[in-house]
Amino acid sequence: MSDKEVIDKLLAAERWEVENFIRLYQVPEFDTDIMINHRWNALDMLAHMVAWHESFALNLSLIAQGQPPRPPRGTLREVNRQGVLDRKGQSLKQLIGRFRKAQRLIENNIYNEDITLIPYRKPGSSYSRAQHLDVVRGHIRGHFWEVIDMYVKNSAATCD
Repeated sequence: MSDKEVIDKLLAAERWEVENFIRLYQVPEFDTDIMINHRWNALDMLAHMVAWHESFALNLSLIAQGQPPRPPRGTLREVNRQGVLDRKGQSLKQLIGRFRKAQRLIENNIYNEDITLIPYRKPGSSYSRAQHLDVVRGHIRGHFWEVIDMYVKNSAATCD
């Protein structure tokens, strides 16, 4: 399989996960205040996803333009916390718009063969274009199911 075919396949899978995540939040009566974990409600979780997607999109774009990337710095916990805090006060519509805008930026740059490595965070790993798409896809899918699980548990609890 050629590099382009690999990127095509991985990009389609990543795009699918982004749209599934967004569709979940567009379900009528979806409660964005529902707690997903001990720190974040559903809207915070979306903000978390947007933060990482925007980071990937920005760094991919910067590298494509021949500029140095600016990966988030700090521990994973610090970066996650700051990403959510930086997006506090954004509406559901704004966050979804930002998620889609980041996705378009990724799609516009992911085929650039001059890009060999994309940093995830500092300190941390850097990934090839294909690896990064796969990591992002898995990250989105994991949180998608986390949101679904908590939503189902909370819905079942309110029906009792």
